[in-house]
Amino acid sequence: FGSTCVLGGRVLPGIAVGGGLRRMSTTLPEISGSRSSVEAKSLRSKSSSAILQPTTQARFGYLGQLSLREAQGNSDALRTVSALDGASFLPHVMTMQRASTPWQYNTPTRLLEEPLNLGGEAEEDDDEGTRGGKSKHQASTTDIASRKNLTASQPLPANYVRRIRRRAQDSRKGPVDYRQQLADLKLLADSASRSGNIYQALQAYHKMGVVLDNQGMHQEAVQKYKQFLSLCITSKNTQGEALAYNCLGINTFKCGQMDESIQYHNKHLELADGTGRLIAHTNLGIVFQAMGLAEHAAIHHQHAIEYANRMGAKDAQCFTVGNLGIASAAQGDLQTSRICLQYHLNAAQKQRQVAGDSKFAQHTFKSVSNLAFHRLGQVNTTDGRLDEAASHFEKAMEVAKSKNDQHSEEQSGAMLGIARGLQNFEQHCQALLSDGGS
Repeated sequence: FGSTCVLGGRVLPGIAVGGGLRRMSTTLPEISGSRSSVEAKSLRSKSSSAILQPTTQARFGYLGQLSLREAQGNSDALRTVSALDGASFLPHVMTMQRASTPWQYNTPTRLLEEPLNLGGEAEEDDDEGTRGGKSKHQASTTDIASRKNLTASQPLPANYVRRIRRRAQDSRKGPVDYRQQLADLKLLADSASRSGNIYQALQAYHKMGVVLDNQGMHQEAVQKYKQFLSLCITSKNTQGEALAYNCLGINTFKCGQMDESIQYHNKHLELADGTGRLIAHTNLGIVFQAMGLAEHAAIHHQHAIEYANRMGAKDAQCFTVGNLGIASAAQGDLQTSRICLQYHLNAAQKQRQVAGDSKFAQHTFKSVSNLAFHRLGQVNTTDGRLDEAASHFEKAMEVAKSKNDQHSEEQSGAMLGIARGLQNFEQHCQALLSDGGS
């Protein structure tokens, strides 16, 4: 696995892996969406096979077509399912990616995953929170409330089936207290198990895991996901098994169990389709990055880019390239990091134009831009490009101020002061020497 990337006609240098310089075949397409004739022909052939015949639509409808998901040997059926039920991604970097829950599962709405600050200024604060055996990402009551508000403000998905499913989730009337929800689901799971309805029981355990995750109780959720996994294996439910491995991999990571997390994500990688492999490689890269193994992280982020390119998913390309930029900076490859982070920033801005001016879109892309400008400033400072670094920190401060993020504004302001101080440091030293000599 190498690391040479072509970015808008520009070749990114290779990343040293295992003491040698290897090259990779990852190609980052133009953000404008232009494609070569061969690639366009390939994509047309794939998309044409995913178009539903009018008679098929009339007879079965969209939901009927999705029932073909179990036809693992029928590539045309699976391509149809992918066209109808494709995944969408947010542009945040260093964010654990959740696998899509099957549309049949009537699960509660899951709170959005937050970006991780790996190698940032707040890392020491995070380390203090891990002492005493507590979850590294244990959520506070205020944090949960803000995440609930943000999740509730999401626009409806563009995908037809996911849109209908979201409306059904929003219209659900159930207990407000999560403890009552867990009690009801436990009763349902026990009843379904006694009656031999494994499919209903495994869904109930998965729902319990989601409810606990939304409360920040990740260790408790692990136990529910393990029961969910056990029932999926017993019933030979491959799709549910892959989902369980994804949930367990993310939760064990949040609980600081890195080795277990890697094992679960590798299991997910073995069972997943193209989208699932993109998710698994992204999560593995983040776990290795958190462990300080930037070379391993870069390899997985490169694979994630490859799958994003195969899918032609611009939203996935945005965050996978950004993840590679962060891993490259940790390796000391500042040129690759700078190019990747700039690509990530430009791609996010393109996505914002498509997303519109909703409050959710404004909040999301301001957060992404703020982090991207700040990281670009850090990379340029390390690389001695102090003028560019100061410019990026100024932009990061402007974005943070526009979204009333005082903490981020103070961080970027401090780094701006350092960059400007370094700009004039040599002149200041020379002035002191000249004054001392006279």
